[in-house]
Amino acid sequence: MSLEPGRPDVSPVSSGRSSPAPRWTNEYDDSLIQKDPRQFKKYATGVERALALFENTLQEWADYISFLGRLHKAIQSNHGLAVIPAKSVVAKRLAQCLNARLPSGVHQKALEVYSSVFSIIGVCFHGGSLRF
Repeated sequence: MSLEPGRPDVSPVSSGRSSPAPRWTNEYDDSLIQKDPRQFKKYATGVERALALFENTLQEWADYISFLGRLHKAIQSNHGLAVIPAKSVVAKRLAQCLNARLPSGVHQKALEVYSSVFSIIGVCFHGGSLRF
């Protein structure tokens, strides 16, 4: 898609949202964390350790499945907090695990982790459709 010469690039004025619904932010809701800060720290540390495996040990597809299993277990250790620690890194790693060059087993495991993440943040994922 190329721009026509002499025609200015025009950006849309608004995002198209019809309501001022709050957007997902990178900040944690302090009231959620204040319930049990030690438990949150333990949860966050487990997720960060699982993410560290991605940096060091991935060499073949079985390593991806192992990484996703550790990440899934760490995310499931959540005790009622609607928070995902290091969510931008988690999102990046899950997206990388959906690379078309990886086998379908890795994709299936990544989708299982996505399902857990969505259930934690309050999004229902049923048969390919999302409900908020």
